[in-house]
Amino acid sequence: MDAPPIQYARTTDGISIAYCAVGVGKALVYMPGVPFRHMSLLWKLSAEDRQLAQLLASLGRRWVMFDPRGMGSSALVDSFSLDGFVSDLEAVADKLDLDEFDLLATTHSNPIAVEYAVRHSDRISHLVLSYPFLRGAEALDTPAFNAARALRGHDWTVYTDAAMHMLFGEAQAESARMMTQIMRAAVTPERARQVLELVDQFDMTSRAEQVDVPTLVITEPHTFIPIDQSRAVAATIPAARFVLAETREEYILAIGRFLGVLPGGDPTVSMAHRDEAVPLTPRELEVLALLVAGQSNRKIAESLVLSERTVARHIANIYEKTGVHGRAEITAYALRHRLA
Repeated sequence: MDAPPIQYARTTDGISIAYCAVGVGKALVYMPGVPFRHMSLLWKLSAEDRQLAQLLASLGRRWVMFDPRGMGSSALVDSFSLDGFVSDLEAVADKLDLDEFDLLATTHSNPIAVEYAVRHSDRISHLVLSYPFLRGAEALDTPAFNAARALRGHDWTVYTDAAMHMLFGEAQAESARMMTQIMRAAVTPERARQVLELVDQFDMTSRAEQVDVPTLVITEPHTFIPIDQSRAVAATIPAARFVLAETREEYILAIGRFLGVLPGGDPTVSMAHRDEAVPLTPRELEVLALLVAGQSNRKIAESLVLSERTVARHIANIYEKTGVHGRAEITAYALRHRLA
């Protein structure tokens, strides 16, 4: 799937906010953690984000991303605040006429999402808080974060390399490299320092208690946000559901089920003992990849230089081999088994 075109919305205080959208239908607005916000680069580097966007598009839903003020393709600003970040989201939601939508935030953007959900509970259908914390200064008071703070005033290249390595560790070296690229492209060193100092001040305890929309709090065992911090968020938000996803596949499926875009089932059940992927032919794998990307039978036929009848036969064989029915289920199957 090609990168979606960049469009612009304007905040009430006159800031131009860059955003993009994929698909049609009810929207899921996705907010990665600040200051790691450069949607064009994230789209290029993160296969998982593209897969989730493709999944939503294939299921008749819309995926929306935006760069907040001072980051990525949005207008530069001299200072940052929680209210300012909330107004960025308000501008995009208003520009797209999103009367009701789902909201997914990660790490440092969770307090922004919670604040928006409290102010505009009538517009949020489902709230997903990924790797959240209640108080930034407390959640980020770890040896790794403290070491990273000490490097902020030094050489930008040294800081970003060292900080991402300390936060993600050797086991997630690829993620560390990706986030280093995104951070360097998204924001200047001085603006990054300002944003991270603001994150240290975030305390969403009182606002979390006021959230009255369906909420999923989800995390994974090897994230740099301590699991007990995310559990505390789930315990504070009334009737929030907490999920500790053991694998990345479980993480994606749990969110999809919570949003109602994937078949049901208890998302807290580990995927470790689910079925193994059945063998597909090389041609069937090519067809599957295009199916997951949301292409029609005609487009698949054109891409692979096949007849539509042949494509239909391949799709029928894929469904029969995997035991699934329809594009929604085969997309979930492909993501679960890393086939697309």
